[in-house]
Amino acid sequence: MIIEDLWKTLERLLQRYGLEGKLREQLIVVEWNAEAPVGTQGTKPLYVKDRVLYLGVRNHVIVQELSLRKESLIRGLREKGYEIEDIRFQIIPPDSPPPQLPLVVEVTTEDESWAQRVLEDIELPEGLRKRMIAFLATARARERAMLAAGAQKCHSCGAVFFGEGDCCPICLVEAGKSHED
Repeated sequence: MIIEDLWKTLERLLQRYGLEGKLREQLIVVEWNAEAPVGTQGTKPLYVKDRVLYLGVRNHVIVQELSLRKESLIRGLREKGYEIEDIRFQIIPPDSPPPQLPLVVEVTTEDESWAQRVLEDIELPEGLRKRMIAFLATARARERAMLAAGAQKCHSCGAVFFGEGDCCPICLVEAGKSHED
């Protein structure tokens, strides 16, 4: 019962702020491992924008192979209910190795106060407000722990990531896309 109420509240919030369509558009990214077409192992969905699926691949050979099958991939995704009109391929760097030490995430009262300030002007049911405060405080503490473990902030978007360079993987893809246009 509580979970149903939470989902109904989230659904109303998504509708209220016009985000329901955006969430639905991104579902393929979340469900990729279960819904990916045959022959796309080793690919990674990055995001969907304007009904275009941006798919990360490891090398140009895979890009060439998938490009030849692009129309059938799109057709297969549409048959499964995803509103995809095109697929664009991006070469992505290999996954960064995880930090050697496990992250120690300690939520402080400062993190909780910050999260409360972020949500103070947003109308939420009390139970959801408490969960959102805990979520935001934990996310902030995790970011701090990642930075302490050697991660860095992307100079473009501010996301914290492990890896080489000064751009996160998403901004690298976006930069590559802008060079193609």
